[in-house]
Amino acid sequence: MRTKSTYLMNLNSKLNSKLSSKLSIILTLGLLNLALVSPAFGQTTVLPPSIVEAAAVNGTQQSQIASFVDHWGQRAIGTDSQQASRAMTKLLEPMINARVSISFRRAYSDALGSLLDALQANGDIGSTLSALRLAGELGSTRGTQIILSGLDNSDVGIRIFAAGRAGRTFRTTAANGPAMSANDLNSLIAKLDSIANSTDNQSLMSASIQALGYGCSLPSDDFLATRADCIRIMSNVAGAQLSTGSSDLDSRVRIAMLASGAATHSLSQVGEDSTNEAVRSAVGLGASMISIALSEVIAGTMPGVDDRALYVTLVRSGESLLYFALREYAELNGRSASGVDQTAFADLLEAGDDRSFRNKAALLLGPGSPIVTDFGFADDEFVR
Repeated sequence: MRTKSTYLMNLNSKLNSKLSSKLSIILTLGLLNLALVSPAFGQTTVLPPSIVEAAAVNGTQQSQIASFVDHWGQRAIGTDSQQASRAMTKLLEPMINARVSISFRRAYSDALGSLLDALQANGDIGSTLSALRLAGELGSTRGTQIILSGLDNSDVGIRIFAAGRAGRTFRTTAANGPAMSANDLNSLIAKLDSIANSTDNQSLMSASIQALGYGCSLPSDDFLATRADCIRIMSNVAGAQLSTGSSDLDSRVRIAMLASGAATHSLSQVGEDSTNEAVRSAVGLGASMISIALSEVIAGTMPGVDDRALYVTLVRSGESLLYFALREYAELNGRSASGVDQTAFADLLEAGDDRSFRNKAALLLGPGSPIVTDFGFADDEFVR
């Protein structure tokens, strides 16, 4: 009997232990669910990955999204600045998920509609910037409309910030897919083009070119024309800046470097395509960057070896862009890219071998050269 009694006691203990473990799991799940709601019963305060990453957002998930936006949206437009800042952080959190889906971004954009309206209606700088922050992460049609409005703002600081959010829209679209139409993207590019070609503000011009630079990374399978337009516009704007003859060489070089860096990266990406028109603009920018130093050498005004670092950097970036642009041009026209030679003009300039630099650069860019004839540039476009 004692043995049987001991057995029953042990069995009872095991059953109690299993029951306790199950109750613990249930309580844990219950606490987890409670963590997703606010003290106001049913108010969603956190959106789980299952919603943010959903390929298709269902009705229940849309209700949770609406509840989440309602909870934090009320606080985002409140008078408590600290609470408003925390609420904005919470509203941005779902879109920082690297696997955020197109379906979620569209549903989230719809749910944020009233909040975005309220932020824009407030009209103060803080509300405007908050609306732009959300818009850039959404990468949606509504987000595009807000950014376009920001780019038209009379405050140049807001316009610069809006240009940055346009760039963020391109990055979001490239990484997570389009939650907007091609027309939306094209409207952003057209506005950035207009700004870059008309503004005298170097910071705004730089911000616009940097934004277009992110557009150069859009996948060409879906956005070939858009990607190519970004290369073309950037290159043309930067090339025009170089040819102004302004005494502020540092600013002109900075603009050229921004554009050439993005264009070179785009044209050198394996598996991505461009267009002949975009390549022509890239070739023109690369050649113009080399031409700036070439003109100084020809005129005998090139600084000494110890003081020409800016020219060396400009030429190195220009010839790198020229190399990848010419390779892309060869491939687009059914020729082997192996026939394109990599020049070393910057090395010659850095070493002080100005004569060799002048002769080789002039041969490549001068009247009658393949670059001038193939792309239809004027004979004196790069060598004057």
